[in-house]
Amino acid sequence: MRVLLASSEIYPYSKTGGLADFCHSLIKSLREKEGIDAMGATPLYKSVDIEKFKIKNTGLSVSVILDSREYTFEIFKSKDTYFFYNEKLFGREHIYGPAGQSYHDNDIRFGGFSWAVAKAVAEGLISADVIHANDWQTALIPVILKEVFKSSVKTVFTIHNLAYQGYFDRWMIDRLHLPPHLYNMEALEFWGMVNLLKGGIIFSDFVTTVSEKYAKEILTQDYGWGLEGVLNKYSFKLRGILNGIDYDTWNPKKDKAIWVNYSHADIQKKFENKKKLCEVFNLDFEKPLISFISRLSYQKGVTLILESIRELSYLGANFFFLGSGEYAEHFRGISGIYDNIVSITDFDDTLSRRLFASSDFMLMPSIFEPCGITQMIGMRYGCVPIVRKVGGLEETVKDISEEGWGIVFDNPSKGEMLCAIKRAIDLFYNRKKFLSAVKDCMRLDFSSDSMAKKYLQIYRELTGL
Repeated sequence: MRVLLASSEIYPYSKTGGLADFCHSLIKSLREKEGIDAMGATPLYKSVDIEKFKIKNTGLSVSVILDSREYTFEIFKSKDTYFFYNEKLFGREHIYGPAGQSYHDNDIRFGGFSWAVAKAVAEGLISADVIHANDWQTALIPVILKEVFKSSVKTVFTIHNLAYQGYFDRWMIDRLHLPPHLYNMEALEFWGMVNLLKGGIIFSDFVTTVSEKYAKEILTQDYGWGLEGVLNKYSFKLRGILNGIDYDTWNPKKDKAIWVNYSHADIQKKFENKKKLCEVFNLDFEKPLISFISRLSYQKGVTLILESIRELSYLGANFFFLGSGEYAEHFRGISGIYDNIVSITDFDDTLSRRLFASSDFMLMPSIFEPCGITQMIGMRYGCVPIVRKVGGLEETVKDISEEGWGIVFDNPSKGEMLCAIKRAIDLFYNRKKFLSAVKDCMRLDFSSDSMAKKYLQIYRELTGL
């Protein structure tokens, strides 16, 4: 079976968040299955290191009409991914736009990419029995395959975050040279606009999202972001599959970025990483280290953190915030003010790995969380999670009071978050119980293999292969 996983970002070639990790993990796990030929499909951005990843030009190309002009996409290939290159659209400094902004022509950029992938498959330049599209950036692939090419290729569409829907003005239909009949309420039209995510839901053969809990949440008004009606109508083809992480990529025993490698069998070595980090950032090693590694957005609960900074400064713990995004300026404003708080708003992969290896706790006070992989990576590296009971966080973390391995709180409030943090600090000073929780976290299995088997089952249901 030939599977093509289309995404706007795929690790290690490009990454802004968990979508890239998901695609990398799924492609890798699928390629390890007998009889499965899995490849990625993604734009070739200016930032991609062609030499490092041995990316070669296939000599193939496809041309599509966008905004009344012809765009040609050259097709490149690495060992596991096809790349679509157009200099005007993807020869830029950023994937989606400068920090906190979007390029004004992202409809053309990602609509064009979707057209190019669909056309390459429909015309036989790339072989696929199943195309697996992800989020609004590739949501037009199932639409174009069905409505333009009348293709029999099966399509799966995964919603990673329903809050991002690819919402554009109605004239996008013309700019992307799409059939006019697609602008109606049973297709792409949504309150006088075009909603690409809606198109992916309606025209794909199967819809998934990234945890069982989130699949249930998005059917409700609280989490449906206006699409709960559409999702309920098509719930017969909706399934939640918990994300997993690549245990080779995230492995404290072998991670070359951290100072000292370790496992649950020699947990004391983990604290050598903490000691080094505390020396670098002038923090008190004897205090618990609570970290937040995330996109700095409302969804991730950053407003709860910002409202609590003064209280956090008084607690007997160190706090480390690492991330970038719309609230970066607010976090820059607290850097250097408090002795026990470090805030860095330029995301750094090496530093993030060292922080996972050094932290005692990982804080995730999300307002909503489709799945979340930060808590999975954190637990892999021995960080006890402090999470809100929502979405994938509820599915992956059980409270220590219920014979679990983490600290869980119910409501997105400053008071409940602070109580959870205080519980974590108390746990830290109960060394026997704390070390037991650390080891329990490291023994959990959230590897991507289980996720891949469930997607493979869907592919087989659709194709009969």
